[in-house]
Amino acid sequence: MVGRKRWAEAQKRERAHWQKIADRIVTGGLSQLEWYDWKGKEMEKRLVSHLKEDQKKEGKVLEIGSGPIGIVSFMKWGECYTIDPLEDFYKSNPVLCHLRNPTVHYAQGKGEKLPFEDGFFYLVILDNVLDHVHEAGEVLNEIHRVLCQNGRLYLAVNLHTSWGAFLHRIVARVLMDRGHPYTFTLKGIRDFVRRHRFNILSESINDYQQARAQDLRSPSLKDRIKGYTGLSEFIYYGVSSKDGSE
Repeated sequence: MVGRKRWAEAQKRERAHWQKIADRIVTGGLSQLEWYDWKGKEMEKRLVSHLKEDQKKEGKVLEIGSGPIGIVSFMKWGECYTIDPLEDFYKSNPVLCHLRNPTVHYAQGKGEKLPFEDGFFYLVILDNVLDHVHEAGEVLNEIHRVLCQNGRLYLAVNLHTSWGAFLHRIVARVLMDRGHPYTFTLKGIRDFVRRHRFNILSESINDYQQARAQDLRSPSLKDRIKGYTGLSEFIYYGVSSKDGSE
């Protein structure tokens, strides 16, 4: 668990991030929906072999930390829900609300205390969220609770190398990236998922060297510093089941 002050600061930065996006949408400088559409299609590719046809058609899906729109807005499957601690801010912003899918159920709340019954969902999505939360272990405990017995967890999270993780824990407190209270390595995220009673069914891991090369070529000074120092992040995608599920 990270300190409440650190988590509150991360949320403040997340809110500022989405306000900037809303401002850019107004000026025509961003097509946010295309990005969500791409994310949704990529996620469905990773999930398709793990879900039954009746689950896709009739099951309930939850996205935790969805932001104002959510990947679920572009899914072709199931009845979709989202929950986000900044939902009150998102729904008060007409630019962000205009991009929403009206069939999605949007709710205010935290992943550490989900307002849903046990076994309510067949799929829970945690995409670029776990390293932002207040109590990462409690979030996975709650996901375990609300998933049905043969349900699935879809997890995407940024990783660091061992050196990058060591350095990130230092600089994230004082210099950059204070919006990510948690730091994970590949071994660390695998151990963390298994420790919270999930079985990893499949994984896809982006290449660190490619991510570093991209940072080194970036026009952003911050990205180039990450590349030179070993702070570059690469993405982990995993599909898991509850312990005891197929």
